[in-house]
Amino acid sequence: MDNRHILGVDVGTSTIKVFIGTMAIDGNLLIAGSGTIPTAGFVKGKITDPNALAMSISQAIECAVMATNISVKDAYIGIGGVEISSISSIGSIALSITDDITHEDINRVYQAAILAGVPDEHEVLHLLPKCFYIDKQRQVELPLQKKCAHLEVEAHIVTMPKLVINTLVSAVEKLGINVAGVVASPVVAAQFLTTKSTQNYLFMDVGAGTTELILYRDSQIYLSASLPLGGEYITSDIMQGLSISYNHAEEIKKYYSKLDKNLHGKNITLDCNDYDTTDKQISYDFLYKIIESRIDEIVYLVHDYLKNTIPVENIERIVLTGGCGAMPSLSDSVQKLFRIPVEIVTLKELLPEYSGSANVACYGVLTYAANNMPDSQVVMNHNAWETLLSKFRKFFNS
Repeated sequence: MDNRHILGVDVGTSTIKVFIGTMAIDGNLLIAGSGTIPTAGFVKGKITDPNALAMSISQAIECAVMATNISVKDAYIGIGGVEISSISSIGSIALSITDDITHEDINRVYQAAILAGVPDEHEVLHLLPKCFYIDKQRQVELPLQKKCAHLEVEAHIVTMPKLVINTLVSAVEKLGINVAGVVASPVVAAQFLTTKSTQNYLFMDVGAGTTELILYRDSQIYLSASLPLGGEYITSDIMQGLSISYNHAEEIKKYYSKLDKNLHGKNITLDCNDYDTTDKQISYDFLYKIIESRIDEIVYLVHDYLKNTIPVENIERIVLTGGCGAMPSLSDSVQKLFRIPVEIVTLKELLPEYSGSANVACYGVLTYAANNMPDSQVVMNHNAWETLLSKFRKFFNS
């Protein structure tokens, strides 16, 4: 990969987003430009046409290249959706008590966790250690240079079917793009947002077709899941309720999200006409009923899924991202049902044009790409574990 310019691609159910990043002399990652194209071949979090999806990715990259006049050879592709799976697995190996734990030992215990829990037909995207056990003594830090006779790792492993990945990568590379890696975009986005806080929090990325969930405990991922719920359900309800096109309904949804909900009950009429309509004078209360009822239903389904999976009361805060996640109504509904503080995430360190919550996933992919550039200096944190896993993959697949 070019040591100065980096390419991150976020595959969403509504749009493909591309960021071209530049590594500044001081080590900061700057966005040089972006490209966005409507998604084809990816419906409700499932790849339905790999060739169409690959063409969308190629077109979005071309847009970014044209905007910046920067050509980058390699791309990291971030994808979410229902085809991504996650498991918890334990790997265990024996060592000589006279030897220090090495990187090779860490790779071997990771391999043991993969062999114990990952089906042969799945590819590992991320192996995220929760903790290690050195002679049955638990510790969170990477146990390099320590002595023990028995080493275990408890890991959260995120996978995707090999056939799905290989088919997509092949289709993309036929268009002249080298795929440097495929990652789970919600995982890398959540990692990017993680701080040293010990809070147990839920990362919730609500996009057009899916809601991606990541649960953090003590700065470690304990759960990741994708639900086929998102903003396109709201758009479809508006489309049917008002007898308009999908694109027109999408614009009305965005318009509504900017309005004050205190307008409810005041007999306000909104001009919702588009270029090809003249009769869309819509009652705010009618629109409110359509949108708010669907939002409440989405939040209820997410809450219902989580309460049957984890103790919801153990979550201390919720962070919202994604295009639909930025809607104030969604934030209000989440806080009302979960009764937990909610924060809509924005990228305040970026220029306003890139700072919206809909860009968090793409910036997460870009940051991951920067941290995994060849010959870069590696800091021993969760990104280092990802780098070790990359090295391990080469060994395991050889």
